[in-house]
Amino acid sequence: MKLEHINMGTVWTMLTGTVAAVAYMFSHFVSAEDLDAAEEKFQEQVVLLSTDIWYGQFYDRLDDYDEADAEGNEELAKEYMRQMERMKAKICEEDPEWERCDDEL
Repeated sequence: MKLEHINMGTVWTMLTGTVAAVAYMFSHFVSAEDLDAAEEKFQEQVVLLSTDIWYGQFYDRLDDYDEADAEGNEELAKEYMRQMERMKAKICEEDPEWERCDDEL
């Protein structure tokens, strides 16, 4: 675009577009502090959710262990016990107050 083709309408359009973009940025972008707070809360929720998943998997594996033990399949029962010990360690790392943290498997 050559300089002689710039008219008042073009200048007005560029100016209002710039003002609109700045207004949009200030109204839609978050501050660094708000972003840090949101990220921290998100991480807490991820830890809680993953711990809930570990609880469910532990109790599912406990049922599998009881079933394998009742059927006399010692090798499978040992594998389930090993898996439960690993799950218990992960759960107790996040939730040391869990009822099974002090129990022996």
